Amino acid sequence: MFRVKSSFKTKLEIRAPLKKVWAFFSTLSNLTEMLGGVEDIRREPGGIARWTIATETPVGHVRFSFPVHETSPQADTIEWSPAPNESQNLFRYSLKFEEKNGATFVNISQQVELRRKRAWDLHPGVGLMGEARLSNALQRRINEAIENFLERVKEKLESSVS
Repeated sequence: MFRVKSSFKTKLEIRAPLKKVWAFFSTLSNLTEMLGGVEDIRREPGGIARWTIATETPVGHVRFSFPVHETSPQADTIEWSPAPNESQNLFRYSLKFEEKNGATFVNISQQVELRRKRAWDLHPGVGLMGEARLSNALQRRINEAIENFLERVKEKLESSVS
C-alpha cells in the first residue's frame, strides 16, 4: 500500500467573541474563499460534504476529492472526518473552541492521508519520488496554506470587533 500523509496542529488566539469565531469557521464558504488549495466544498445527500483540494507538488498539479461527514463530538468542537466507506482520500479537520478573558482560543488539527495500491495509481510521477519525499512536500504546502489562512482569519475577525 502506498501512503502519503500530512498533519497540522496549532493553537490560535483571536481577540473576538467565541460566537463570532465559531460562526466564521462553521461557514464552509469562508474556507473556499480564504484557504489556499480548497477549490470547492459542496454538500451531498446523506450528510456528506465533498472537499475538493488542489495544489502544486514536485510531480505537478494534483487535485483530490475528500468526502467527509460532520462528527463534532461536543458543542465546543467542529469536526469533519472521512465519510463512511472512504478508503483512499482520508481527511480529518477539527477545531475546538474556548473563550477566556474576551478572547477565543482555537485548537486546530488537520490530517490528510492518500492511500493507493501502487504509487502510480496516485499520479504517474509519484513512483519516482517515494512516500517520504512526497509526504514532506505535501506537509510543507499544507502548513504554508493553513498558516497563511489563520493569519488572514485572525486579522479579519479582530479588525471587525465592535
